Amino acid sequence: MLSRSIFHFVKVNKVKFISILVLITLLFGAGNVRSGLEDEQKKLAQYKAQLEQIKKNIVSIDKSTKEINALVDSLTSEVNYLEAEIKKTQAKIDDLSNQISFKENEIKEKEKEIAKRQSELEQAVNLSYKLTAISPIELLYEGNDPESVYKRITYISYISDYTEKLMKQAEIDKAQLESYKAQLSKSKSEYESVLKEKQEQENILLEEIDMKNRLLETLKQKKTYLLYKQSELEEEIKKEEELIQKLIEEQRKKGIYAGNFIWPATGPITSEFGMRFHPILHIWRLHDGIDIAIPTGTPVKAAASGEVIATKWLEGYGNVVIISHGQNFSTLYGHLKSFAVKEGQEVKQGQIIAYSDNTGWSTGPHLHFSIYKIDPETGKSIPVNPRDYLP
Repeated sequence: MLSRSIFHFVKVNKVKFISILVLITLLFGAGNVRSGLEDEQKKLAQYKAQLEQIKKNIVSIDKSTKEINALVDSLTSEVNYLEAEIKKTQAKIDDLSNQISFKENEIKEKEKEIAKRQSELEQAVNLSYKLTAISPIELLYEGNDPESVYKRITYISYISDYTEKLMKQAEIDKAQLESYKAQLSKSKSEYESVLKEKQEQENILLEEIDMKNRLLETLKQKKTYLLYKQSELEEEIKKEEELIQKLIEEQRKKGIYAGNFIWPATGPITSEFGMRFHPILHIWRLHDGIDIAIPTGTPVKAAASGEVIATKWLEGYGNVVIISHGQNFSTLYGHLKSFAVKEGQEVKQGQIIAYSDNTGWSTGPHLHFSIYKIDPETGKSIPVNPRDYLP
């Protein structure tokens, strides 16, 4: 009797052990496949995030380029204005230089005139001196009467005075020319200072334009590099999406495709998937989903994109929304207060589809969430553990 009991214990536990091994194998096998898919999806998300950042950088570069080009245009306009002013100033300086040169020539002519008048005056003075120095006897001896000599002396004196006046006037004219020349030189010097200042301003602006153009060239090179990286990433994203699709297809064939489900609501899990003692019926039965404790009126979101195939009252579940996601999957959301969608409507993942309550067989406000998958052998929808498909 004892040996039979031991044999029965070993046999039962052996069956349990084998069942546990099979379950672990299935779980870890599916987990590895899903892990590979998740890894690729994470990689894809990273690529897309990098691509988005690159696109933002390109937009930022384009904006900076536009601003710098506008600044270069403004600086170029200033340079063009300065160049026109520099030409005007240079033309004025050239004109003043010509006037100064002309006045210098006039001054030289006046100096020559003064020198000539000086020489004539000296000759007249010498001749007058010589005539006054001749004695009357010498004048009579030479046959010159006194009246004739007097007239000669008077004429020479007149010529001397007139020559002296001309010389003084020439000196006055020369002084005026030199004064006017000095004014011209002062004006020229002022214009030269203005010219130098404008040329310095132009050089500063040209340096600024050159620096901005070098910055534009740097931005252009950076944009070229980013466009190249964008092209690379887009190609990688394309390859990654093809690989993910391939992995999804492999999982679909194996019946373990989890899709990209998200949590329909956030809250503590009050009841897990599996056999449990029903709180209202007081019998053991399969709980075909998970219960998420959330207050009445909490928004409930679609776990994945799909088509709403039911918004109705379902015995036990109260108000429910059922969504078909294709690829053999559908989801059920129970104990709802009201609907935010209608049958036949296409919904996006994360879209609000209803609001929670405790309708149906419920002991308090919560959301019942189930995932159903079509069995490839029977063609029937069977409930699966949401934990295996949610992030």
